[in-house]
Amino acid sequence: MDVSSLRRRRSRYPLRVALVGNHPPRRCGIATYTRDVAIALRAAGHIVHVTAMSEPGRRHSYGSAVDLEVRQEVRADYAMAGRAIAAWAPDVVFVQHEFGIFGGPAGAWLIDLIDAANVPNVVQLHTVLAEPDFHQRAAMEALRRRTASFVVMAARGRDMLAETGLCGLSVHVVPHGTPNRARIRPADMRRRLDWSDRPTLLTFGLISPGKGIETAIAALPAILSRVPDARYVLLGATHPMLLAQEGERYREGLIDLARRLGVEKALRMQNRYLNDADLCDALQAADVYVTPYLNRAQITSGTLACALACGVPTVSTPYWHAEDVLPAELLFSFGDVDGLAARATDLLTQPDRREALARRAWNESRSAIWPAITHRLDTVLRAAAQADMPTIAAE
Repeated sequence: MDVSSLRRRRSRYPLRVALVGNHPPRRCGIATYTRDVAIALRAAGHIVHVTAMSEPGRRHSYGSAVDLEVRQEVRADYAMAGRAIAAWAPDVVFVQHEFGIFGGPAGAWLIDLIDAANVPNVVQLHTVLAEPDFHQRAAMEALRRRTASFVVMAARGRDMLAETGLCGLSVHVVPHGTPNRARIRPADMRRRLDWSDRPTLLTFGLISPGKGIETAIAALPAILSRVPDARYVLLGATHPMLLAQEGERYREGLIDLARRLGVEKALRMQNRYLNDADLCDALQAADVYVTPYLNRAQITSGTLACALACGVPTVSTPYWHAEDVLPAELLFSFGDVDGLAARATDLLTQPDRREALARRAWNESRSAIWPAITHRLDTVLRAAAQADMPTIAAE
């Protein structure tokens, strides 16, 4: 078979993909993303085996969605998992990477899995650091020497890798995948959900300090002075790690803050972890989405990507992802109560502007719906599957 015929054949056959990351019922963004990638790749005809990372002291009932479990704190599990992956004979290993989900200094034990599998791999970086510390840099250097390519979700991530000298052979920019939702008026969705028809602000995600929720609650008195029937819906369960450490003390503190400010009747908190359909319904019932996060160094936010794909106008602090995708006039400074109140109130009181922003967000997100993202990942994974394995010098 000549080279061109071989390439045509390889462009058609389904890939065998060994996917490594977190997975539900573990509750975190990477778990949701790993599940969504697996679903999307299978929908495109590929064969996917999932290896799930379990946090220290926890075991999950993964069911048939997961083929193999690795205990984060047990180093022997990594090489064992790598050998099991090799036995599946995959074309490529696709790693969902975050420093904190793998064992060893800055997740260095992941290398044991990659070396034991001895299969071409692609590493999707969910966090890119502008100033990695010694252990983070060492872990990234080890990955760079072994991977066919990195995937990042924003051009800023690719630039940061170049600036830190950690680029690897190639870096592909593939945005965060999003649901494909038809647009609907928030008032219509509120009726469908049996919510009262009030101007609605919404934040969703795992609840923990650092999300800036206090800023949003503190902005409510000013918002209510101009939009008296407005409400703020805080949707999401308390982060499991925070819950294990201190129970619901943080959430109770938020309720107490609302009470002290006299806005408790405008705050609606739903302490539950929603499935994708219910989450998108709730988003589309909101007039304005709010991400008041306090950490600038967030290169991608799955919650923001999902909100925009659902056509929800968004006001936000200027963390990196928000800076990249939102108009500057919708951004407010970290911890800026007055700035949040002003931007949210402006949108709540200007329906034509709100509708224009909703339409823009929805239209611009069409290139990131899962079928489009899967096509781009397919190209990256196929290239890696056909690449030669790198030669690693003894470390």
